[in-house]
Amino acid sequence: MTPNVVLSAAYLMPVRGMAITAHSTRARVLGLIDETRAKQGSGERAMIVDVSATTWNWDTYAIVGGKPSPVAVTFESKAELTKHLPLEEDGKTASEGILLPQPAGSNVWMPKGAVLKQTNVKMGSATEFVFEAPVDPNDDRLEHWEQEVVGKRHLHEWRADLVWSSMRSMMRFYNLDRIVCWDLSWGVWEAVRDGGETGDDGFPRMKFVRDGKEGLPFPPTASAEADREAIYGCCRPVRPALLAESLGGVSGYYLVGGNTYTMSLFHHMWDRQGSEDGGIGHMQLLRDKLKDGTLFYMGHSAGLIMSGPNILPATFKGIDAFSVVTQPYNAPFMRLPPSQAPETFFVSPDEKNDLLSARTKMLENMARYDAWKGYNAVATSAFPHYDARPNRASFPQSAETYLRATDERGRFAQLEASLLVGPRGGERVEPADVTRLREETNAASLPCYPVANGHAILLEAGGLKVEEALSPEEEGGGGGILHWDTYMPYVPIGDWAQYAPGRTRFAAGSFTDDEDTVAGDRSAEYDGARIFPRLEALSLPSPGAGDAAEYVAGRLFRTK
Repeated sequence: MTPNVVLSAAYLMPVRGMAITAHSTRARVLGLIDETRAKQGSGERAMIVDVSATTWNWDTYAIVGGKPSPVAVTFESKAELTKHLPLEEDGKTASEGILLPQPAGSNVWMPKGAVLKQTNVKMGSATEFVFEAPVDPNDDRLEHWEQEVVGKRHLHEWRADLVWSSMRSMMRFYNLDRIVCWDLSWGVWEAVRDGGETGDDGFPRMKFVRDGKEGLPFPPTASAEADREAIYGCCRPVRPALLAESLGGVSGYYLVGGNTYTMSLFHHMWDRQGSEDGGIGHMQLLRDKLKDGTLFYMGHSAGLIMSGPNILPATFKGIDAFSVVTQPYNAPFMRLPPSQAPETFFVSPDEKNDLLSARTKMLENMARYDAWKGYNAVATSAFPHYDARPNRASFPQSAETYLRATDERGRFAQLEASLLVGPRGGERVEPADVTRLREETNAASLPCYPVANGHAILLEAGGLKVEEALSPEEEGGGGGILHWDTYMPYVPIGDWAQYAPGRTRFAAGSFTDDEDTVAGDRSAEYDGARIFPRLEALSLPSPGAGDAAEYVAGRLFRTK
């Protein structure tokens, strides 16, 4: 059987003029489109892009993500600062989480517990106050989420932008004739090429399809409310029959990253609805089509995690909010399946933003629909955003969490709890059903593949073994294929010249000249070389085990 499951840490298409997809990965996907169409006997190039996770990708740890980042706000004086920000008795610690107004009209979130570390006098009379944010990998900033959802209509605007940008980027990047977009918390969109023309920006002209009829031209942007209303007007409500129809008419399915928990819950709710309606459910249909080779699967980040038997790697990924979806103020911006009712899905209004209540409700929902299970497209686990940097509290510098959750052979062996639930300031414990699942998964000794940004793996549906490891390359003397433990940042693609016909590598200097391109920390101090036996056991490219020179930090590339 042809390997037909492509898994990546980061986007498998360009986003906002930036890209991270290796040319070899793209070439493999283009080949899968042709191979699958041949098996189907289809002349149409069509795919599904599923943004169910990304719609809910509230970056819970935006404050501490990656650096961790300080929080800088500007006011005329400290007296002006304290008018807006309540401080503890020490005069420097934020006593509550709050949005702070800034001179340019924007707002900056200051989390509770952030500590003032630096004061910088700026030009004129303004002063910059720099706070160090607390790191709590088991907390969700629910007060901030409410202000974004209600005050800024975040979900309404963000979903429209995701649908618009994902559909047009997929259409161009994979040279499609038709693209279907799923958001299982709202609806389904479909668009086709509008003739063979492209716009001035190089993107193909498109038009929406609804109920089998071609109609409204795809809007030029999603930034105006009129454009957003046009996008929503072309949406069809989710139905199990519509999901099955979608899967039956495409060659590929791409599950985009984001909030693993919310995405998995909605998939399982609709899958259960399909079974209750007399069908087999779209998740089983997807597995069946993968097995007979009439569909291929792509997933990045949450989509990578969801491809496996369960979504436990999300708990040690340490980024996804576990409680935002249960908040009652989300109700106007989401649609539940008929099997679920608002009064059973959401926390009560008087308990909104209570972390323990929200997480307890989410656990109830997950248990009711068995939503800790994954798609089971492959029999392995995988961990996205591995880059071997030793900052344990920060994302995506998360190598240590992967190393703690696997043995030397790269098999799943998570001995420590990583999803903790309890009251603020009180004892937090791992939920009993998560403990059972973790112990069962440990006993199964499944391979658990680490995947760093820019890299991808190719597996056979239902399989355990990686068939091919795909990595970015760069032209020029310093080029070659990136080592498997090297972190690659997004690369500006300008007018898409990075993917011009015939190009098989990124241009020279695309990431070697970027300060964010970081090789895995292989130093003795951190002992980052612990990754090497895992890579070897999993048949992934290793930076030359046994060759001491290859262990030097900063060595980005390996030879073919």
